[in-house]
Amino acid sequence: MFRTTRRSRRAAAGLAAAFLLASAGWLNTPVSAADPGARFLVIGGAGSSNISVLGLDGAGALSRVAGSPFPAGTGGLSLSVTSDGRKVYAANTVSGTVEGYALSGNGTLSPVPGAHLDLGGPGVGVLPSPDGRTLFVTTGAVTNEIRSYRIAASGALEPTGAAPARIPGVSGLSMPAVTPDGRFLFAVGWLEATVFSFAVGPDGALTLVDSAAAGLMSTIPGVTPDGRFLYTSNEAEGDISAFAIGADGHLNPVPGSPFRTGLMPLPHGAMFTSDGQRMYLAESMAAGIAGFSVAGDGSLTPLPGSPYPAPTGTMPGRVLVDSVSQRVFLVDALTVAGTSRVHTYAMAADGRLTSAGEPVDTGLIFSDGPSAAIATQSR
Repeated sequence: MFRTTRRSRRAAAGLAAAFLLASAGWLNTPVSAADPGARFLVIGGAGSSNISVLGLDGAGALSRVAGSPFPAGTGGLSLSVTSDGRKVYAANTVSGTVEGYALSGNGTLSPVPGAHLDLGGPGVGVLPSPDGRTLFVTTGAVTNEIRSYRIAASGALEPTGAAPARIPGVSGLSMPAVTPDGRFLFAVGWLEATVFSFAVGPDGALTLVDSAAAGLMSTIPGVTPDGRFLYTSNEAEGDISAFAIGADGHLNPVPGSPFRTGLMPLPHGAMFTSDGQRMYLAESMAAGIAGFSVAGDGSLTPLPGSPYPAPTGTMPGRVLVDSVSQRVFLVDALTVAGTSRVHTYAMAADGRLTSAGEPVDTGLIFSDGPSAAIATQSR
């Protein structure tokens, strides 16, 4: 059995709707090419129908890859990279597609034959399983469903044959997350104010095992690296719902949940250090980054100096955490500069963030949703 708790809803406009207003050309400022074999930041542009690739070295320095940004589908709000860092998949709301790309050792993106999906509706979320064998796609408008596809060695996609899993209620803009062991998948109902837990079968089939109340306009769930806790960003309420993940996939609220992120923050996507002891997320309306210490029971305590300000004239959209270089990268959603930039912050021993270095232009317009990832290529 599972439980669903409904909460009263109020009309609110989320950041995700803003891509309909984004329009303009992009800058193509030349930046040095990435070293072959380096890690990369891969970022999608919802308003400019392209994907930017930036080289990332061990010290956290960023560089523009030759030919970036690369053409992509229209209205992309979700982008993910396989665990080997070699394949990139993007879901597109306007074109209603999923596109797969090969990411070369020098950062070039090229379409994978057989990795184009026409969904018959908006592409919302896209997420490879941790073993890189299955791709989960959420699609739909007011209501969403989750479909599963096998990922071939080439990156091509084929349906698993498992029936799509419908996300209950009036979901809309449902983004997925998965536990590191691949046993459970979670999807939030942006309109339903609920998070759903599914057991993942060997054939990619999803079985609903639980649901729990989240905040209004809950989005972009995040799972800690040890797979113990799940967090959802509640855009309309300015807080984070936290859940302990049971051995059977059931969700139990963490003591003190939900946790406030700031004054009118529009929180946007929880990201973690590799040890799972710190969390960072963008505060889109408050123009900053919120940082939290994650306790053993999953409760959150603000880090020293949090929130950390974003540059003037920017609306933060997404953060990425690189524990290798001890850097946090902030991607603009919207900016007075016209094209989104990546801003670098250094992490101190206590988790405090300080600005480090000049921003790097992505050449993108409007980067919303879980549309950025770090690709670490296996050798």
